Amino acid sequence: MGKDKANKGLRCMTSSIKKFYNCLVEKFKKLDSSSNTKQRIITSLFLIPLAVYAIFFSPSLFLFFSIAIAMMMMIEWLDMIKKSPDEKKWRIIGFFYILIPIFAVCKLRMISVDVLFWMFSIIWVTDIFAFFAGRALGGPKLAPNISPNKTWSGLAGGTLASAVIGFITSFMFNGGEIIFFVTASVLLSLIEQASDLTESKFKRIFGVKDSGNIIPGHGGVLDRLDGMIFSAPFVLILVIIFAKKFGLN
Repeated sequence: MGKDKANKGLRCMTSSIKKFYNCLVEKFKKLDSSSNTKQRIITSLFLIPLAVYAIFFSPSLFLFFSIAIAMMMMIEWLDMIKKSPDEKKWRIIGFFYILIPIFAVCKLRMISVDVLFWMFSIIWVTDIFAFFAGRALGGPKLAPNISPNKTWSGLAGGTLASAVIGFITSFMFNGGEIIFFVTASVLLSLIEQASDLTESKFKRIFGVKDSGNIIPGHGGVLDRLDGMIFSAPFVLILVIIFAKKFGLN
């Protein structure tokens, strides 16, 4: 008798899980039925754990990734600007545009893996929630002449989600203060989204849709890491000024 009840309960639970899963699938289809959302999710599920492993457990792998990413970003940049009449000027701009954030990321890895993880957590969460909030809520466009798919609701969704992550990650640091980390996370989220828009503006200037096509669902390396360009230097400056807040001496 007890076994029959357990089996019945298991079947009910399995059925409920299936219904919930199917409901989510339908929601995703409605949110973005015409684009490559599924491919983006699969790619992120592969890349994010790999990045987390390199951040926390393998300095050599992190260094290797940093060098490889810098090279790929530079190749994509040179390919984007090759038809520009001011190609020489854009080469110099691109050198610093790529070198500074890569240096900042490597320096942050040397200072504290927790700080680096906090930074990337805000970047990832901002991108994810801005994407889905924008699709679900719609509304006025944020910068239609630069990036027609971005909305004010997406900006708000990404920023609010980053505030939650700021609250959670504040407990990672010995000197962490909740108000400080929530505020810093919101600022970082806004800077990340400004960095994203800047990359979109460059693509408009050079007349390209994506910086490349190496990452399924995301385009090029610059497309995937555009939010890091301004974020990494900002976090490095933040750590230098407010070292104690991050539990650093």
